[in-house]
Amino acid sequence: MASILGKLAIQEGDSYTAVAGSNRAVVVAGTGESAFSSREIVGITFGGVAMTRAAYTGDTETAKGGVYYILESQIPAGSSVIAVDWDGQVHDAFTGAVYTLGGIDQATPVNNFNSAVGVSLFDLDITFNGVDGGVLVAGAGSNSPADTLNQSSTISATTTTVTVDHAQTTAGHEGSAISGVLSAAGSETLGLRYSSETDPVGALAVFNPAASGPSVSAADDITSEGDTAEFTLADNSAAPVSATLNGTDVGTLTLVSGSTYSYTAPLIADDDTADLVVSVDSTTASTVISYANSYPYELVTHGEPDANSAFFDTAFATDGPVEWGVVTDFDSGVVVVDWAAMDAAEDELNDIALHSTEVAAGESTATLKYFVPESGATGTFQATATVDGTDETAPTISSASVPTAGNNIAVQMSESMQVGAGGSGGWTISLAGVSASSASVDGTDDTIVNLTPSRTLTDEDTLTIGYTQPGDGFQDQAATPNDLATLSGQAVTNNSTQQPPDVTGPVTQSVGVPTAGTYATGDDLSFTVNWDEAVTVTGTPALNLDIGGTSRQADYVSGSGSSALVFTYTVQAGDEDDNGIAVSSLTLEGGTLQDVSSNNATLTLNSVGDTSGVLVDGVAPVVSINALTTTDITPVVNGSAGDATSLTLVVNSVTYNPTPSGGTWSQQLPELALDTYPMTLNGQDAAGNVAVEAQAVLTVVDEIVAAGNGLFRPLFRANKKSTFKNLFR
Repeated sequence: MASILGKLAIQEGDSYTAVAGSNRAVVVAGTGESAFSSREIVGITFGGVAMTRAAYTGDTETAKGGVYYILESQIPAGSSVIAVDWDGQVHDAFTGAVYTLGGIDQATPVNNFNSAVGVSLFDLDITFNGVDGGVLVAGAGSNSPADTLNQSSTISATTTTVTVDHAQTTAGHEGSAISGVLSAAGSETLGLRYSSETDPVGALAVFNPAASGPSVSAADDITSEGDTAEFTLADNSAAPVSATLNGTDVGTLTLVSGSTYSYTAPLIADDDTADLVVSVDSTTASTVISYANSYPYELVTHGEPDANSAFFDTAFATDGPVEWGVVTDFDSGVVVVDWAAMDAAEDELNDIALHSTEVAAGESTATLKYFVPESGATGTFQATATVDGTDETAPTISSASVPTAGNNIAVQMSESMQVGAGGSGGWTISLAGVSASSASVDGTDDTIVNLTPSRTLTDEDTLTIGYTQPGDGFQDQAATPNDLATLSGQAVTNNSTQQPPDVTGPVTQSVGVPTAGTYATGDDLSFTVNWDEAVTVTGTPALNLDIGGTSRQADYVSGSGSSALVFTYTVQAGDEDDNGIAVSSLTLEGGTLQDVSSNNATLTLNSVGDTSGVLVDGVAPVVSINALTTTDITPVVNGSAGDATSLTLVVNSVTYNPTPSGGTWSQQLPELALDTYPMTLNGQDAAGNVAVEAQAVLTVVDEIVAAGNGLFRPLFRANKKSTFKNLFR
């Protein structure tokens, strides 16, 4: 009974690896659509092997496709590409499925097939004659990319169960692959059911099961001719008569046990695989095994060998492939030959030196063997290599590196070196402004050349070195010295831990400003200039300020040697700024600002704090007392307060604190005796500025009379009605 060993949904161009088994067939089924209705599928290949067309839908104006297959002996090993030939025309991708069928009759794989085309139809029926135990494979499609087959309800066959293995739409069509194992012989119908008028097409083929009989159930792979290999038969009724590998008789078959037999592997062409065919029960059973012989290399192109080639003066009487191998290699103490590289480059007929490494003076002989698959001829021949011991190999650089101190470039050479008459020049270093100030062979290890750079190399340097050959410059120590060749771009491993020199001066990071508020005469305005590194100060640099339109300077006061420098300005009498001071610039004023490497600081101020709330009031309030002569013994004295927020009035040694209001003040005094009283007034504004003391006299009199000259004359009376007269003029 045939079986479906494996299946995979595919589009053309996909790859597939056939599943292992016996009496296999690889089958591709599905449809595609050509952009030209007159174009057909010319063919399909699997791993480059042309497939046989079992059934075809025909040339229609809709999808085109069918069923294609190859048999056991044609199946490639490994992953193989499925390619569809549309005769070079534009097309939409072929889509469907690929199958590995097992137990297929290799002599007559298909004798039942059919196809049908439905124009403007919903349904399509394809009749066929079933074969009990066979496998049905169909490719179907339509011109509707929106209507695919429904696996559960639209596919039917009268005596077997089938499945939609793949149904996929591409740009302009739908393609499907359908399969099933048949359960009975006789006339059957495969029905394709679509939901719209899709112009369906289909083609099917029935693959016949192999006749019941013996098969090879297991077989050993072969790694070399002469190996003892085994195979096991199944369903055989007698012992095998003979067996062949790719048509070559394997000779005596020896019973191992049960239905397992052994044989000695013959020498055949090394084609990676071989067909093992066993004659048994008046028929054959076969399988494919892996095969390799002891001739791993192959001479493909014939011609006149070079006098120094390994194949010189050797003839094979064929223009076909010659397989060859090494029986006895050259003495590795004289010369080492890379035979595999020679074979890969097809250099068998060229100078053996192309793939040789000379080790020491001497002569050595290698024995090679050959096998001509065309005729079966085998034999051996010899190749001789002579090494004269003359060192003709130029020295090369193995590596170059910089030590942690950064003061040297150690160049490791392939051999011992010396400096010839041409001198030690010619070396270059790729860094700008850096040269090799000297070059010499190391005094302890003469395989090292030391280059001294013109400056210390730092951990940030990325460099290469070069060498221009000056003629008899750096050379090996051979009897006839070989010069180091001109080179460029030699990589250097930099292990330096040295830091680059500091050539950048300090830069301000921010400027801290006084806390928002009003500052009075004598108050300090303190600023902190923050730098990106420590700064050393000499002299007295200054921050330039604008206070109410007047230039002032905050002088440096502290912080040298740190990254924070403090500048201070003391508010002077008369300074006033009621909308915020400004920090304008930093100047040296004859001093210096430098880092530890003596790099001058950049004086630009960055990120200056907000000074809009830093106000200055250095103007003292002006206060006054109005002198008063009054007969009121509980007088009220007054005067001007200016912008003072607090006042201190002293009358007759008694202190009062009148409250300023609207720039004036007044004070109710207690009952006073008739007399003259000195008064003083002091004041202070909100900023703390102190007013200049004001003075005046309060006179309390009994009455005020007018003098004859028009002046008033106060009249003082005592409490006991005694009269004192004073005339104020």
